[in-house]
Amino acid sequence: MVLLVPELTFMTGLPESRDHRMVKDVMREMRQSPKQHYVRLTSLLRRIKENPEASQELLRWGLRLDPDIHRTQGRVLPAERINLRHSSFVPAEDLGWNKELMREASISVIAMNYWLLVYPKRLQDLAKDLLATIESICGSIGMHVSRPALVELKDERIETYARTIRSVLGTEDKVQLLLCIISNNREDLYGAIKKLCPVPSQVGPPRCVCVGCHWPRPCPRRQGRSRGRVLVAQGLGVGGLWLGRGMPDAHPPLFVSPASLPSGIPGWSSRCPTRRLPTACGSAWLMPCSISTSDFCSFLLPQMNHCLPKKIIVYRDGVSDGQLDTILKYEIPQMQKCFNTFENYQPSMVVVVVQKQISTNFYSLTAEQFSSPPPGTVIDHTVTSSEWQDFFLLAHRSRQGCSIPTRYVCVLNTANLSCEHLQRLTFKLCHLYWNWPGTVRVPAPCKYAHKLAFLAGQVLHHEPSTQLCNTLFFL
Repeated sequence: MVLLVPELTFMTGLPESRDHRMVKDVMREMRQSPKQHYVRLTSLLRRIKENPEASQELLRWGLRLDPDIHRTQGRVLPAERINLRHSSFVPAEDLGWNKELMREASISVIAMNYWLLVYPKRLQDLAKDLLATIESICGSIGMHVSRPALVELKDERIETYARTIRSVLGTEDKVQLLLCIISNNREDLYGAIKKLCPVPSQVGPPRCVCVGCHWPRPCPRRQGRSRGRVLVAQGLGVGGLWLGRGMPDAHPPLFVSPASLPSGIPGWSSRCPTRRLPTACGSAWLMPCSISTSDFCSFLLPQMNHCLPKKIIVYRDGVSDGQLDTILKYEIPQMQKCFNTFENYQPSMVVVVVQKQISTNFYSLTAEQFSSPPPGTVIDHTVTSSEWQDFFLLAHRSRQGCSIPTRYVCVLNTANLSCEHLQRLTFKLCHLYWNWPGTVRVPAPCKYAHKLAFLAGQVLHHEPSTQLCNTLFFL
């Protein structure tokens, strides 16, 4: 039997065969306010101290627990300015800009001249409402959206959706986007739709991207927000660009998989090659870089307008403390080996490990009242590592429970970026996940890479077409 201390553990997942009552109870325990979390944590510390057996066991290991949480000083990074086509603004305290996004013209949009809307017969009213919402919003954001070709299904079976999609894509060669409405959160149906799309064209840009929608929105206010995001997702899928965040102009870095284009406005390009089986390396598992030198260079040059970058910054997600040495000794040399393809080319490089699964919590204490710290809060001292250059950044605002920060560990920095510059750059990148009108917990390259890897590994089971590498088709 394994006994876990609730205050010292965190959720890693729920079984697929779960009931809603269990999920509700688990969420109630997880989504505690900062005050509730503090009270439970200090209560645990007090019970350990008052228990003779627990105290003796700690003494046997030479450990001592403080009776209270550690208090230190942090700082808040300056707010970032969001740029649209004709205006710029500083977002509100919650770092959300959904209202501004729905009212202002976007930087770059793709006209939707020919697209299809597929829906089951019993959801025809929802389809009409969706079209009405899109027509009312598209003008304000500067996007031209023609009336779609409507395809009504007699039932909601996977075979019906699949047969209809294959038939449409086999006969129509002008389809830019296929939008499917599904009645509930059916992962099997959503996966089947995603497996059929996107479809690359034989000549020219990709001709079809598929978006699956999940509706039951009982609240009219949430319904409007959700339908507005459907329009945003449509534009992103076919190559649109909604907003910009000011980035350094001098020698802009390449963010590997996906990458940031060196124009004044950040764009994204992605590759998701298949991997060989991991190789045992000491106590860790080494994931070999499967992109060959020629593949890496052929991917790198077009994204940089055939001008090699002088600085490359890599955000590496999914690495624990025990694997940091493996990244430094094995993965980084593999990436640096690609540079030897070009004569006298040795760019400076920064590799930052992103750690989300941490048990560290931060609270803001004002007049003895505990609350979540504001977005942009940084802690880079006292509770950081003595071996690595690391910091904690809270880039988002949690709507429920405590806001858990993300830890960033810099394992290589030949570009000599200061810690403050790295923190500011990381915070800027947390603003650039275009599928959400606000900041996210991790930098956008990590979020996009996770989405793409999940689609390729769990749904497609093969590498997506390289014709789609410059679009966010995986959102």
